[in-house]
Amino acid sequence: MIHIETVEQLTPFLGFDLEAYEDRPACDHPGVRISQVFTRVARAIREGDRAAAAVGIAVILKDPHLPFGRLIKSDLARALKQHPELLDSGEVERFLFKTAKLLSLEYSPREVQCYAKLVRKLGPEAARLVIGHAQPIAERSRQILESLRQFVATETSGIK
Repeated sequence: MIHIETVEQLTPFLGFDLEAYEDRPACDHPGVRISQVFTRVARAIREGDRAAAAVGIAVILKDPHLPFGRLIKSDLARALKQHPELLDSGEVERFLFKTAKLLSLEYSPREVQCYAKLVRKLGPEAARLVIGHAQPIAERSRQILESLRQFVATETSGIK
């Protein structure tokens, strides 16, 4: 995991210009500044902004170590859950494999719980892909996968 401490480091890492999401004047504290940028990115996603969704999914997929990273990534996943149609098929596929990979770690990150909620929003086929590729070690990962299995069972049985 690459450690990112400033917006200036984050911009080339993600490959997106984040200036449109910056407050003016920008905060002096680099960690708070990153948090503020992603608060605005999440807000833009909730408003249906495709460009913001591309930034948000890039953060989730590239998974940099950020100040307030767990909160930022969770908030981005919650925003994307409101507008999953903003993601293209390639982003969805990479997101599903990333989620399965995180669920296979010895210590899965807490934000993976929000990722699983987005997986459910993407539908039973998305959940099946994650279930099929995850090899859980951690108890939390097993619980998340079990909830995805129950979701698939409920969605495919017609009982809601």
